[in-house]
Amino acid sequence: AGEKKAKAEGELGVASKELASDIQGLADLHHECMTKAEDFEAETKSRAEELAAIAKAKEVIRENVGGAESLSYGASFVQVSSTISSRAGLARYEAVRMVRDLGRRHHSAALAQLAARMGAAGGEDQFAKVKGLIQDMIERLEQD
Repeated sequence: AGEKKAKAEGELGVASKELASDIQGLADLHHECMTKAEDFEAETKSRAEELAAIAKAKEVIRENVGGAESLSYGASFVQVSSTISSRAGLARYEAVRMVRDLGRRHHSAALAQLAARMGAAGGEDQFAKVKGLIQDMIERLEQD
């Protein structure tokens, strides 16, 4: 009988240690889940704020572009040279193409107009005009 009791007490000790370990694991998992939930809420709030800022930016662009929506920009892109002589030239070409494609995909006259301006800019620093337009847009958004 004493042997059975000793064996049962040993098994009880092992089971108690396992239970304590499982309880600690559960607490750690609960803490991790709560942290992930808080992170998700913060990301969702941030995403909503970003969407609101984008909507405001689109509204400002729409106000500044005016009647440009009725114009067609699709046929106005002409490749002046069939060869691109530098990496910078290739980067400019790709940037214009990406903005133009975004404009078409989102049916955005503002993006189409921006692509047309980027493509028509002369000289080495074709992005100076774009940087200026973006900076003006940021300043207007900050004023609002």
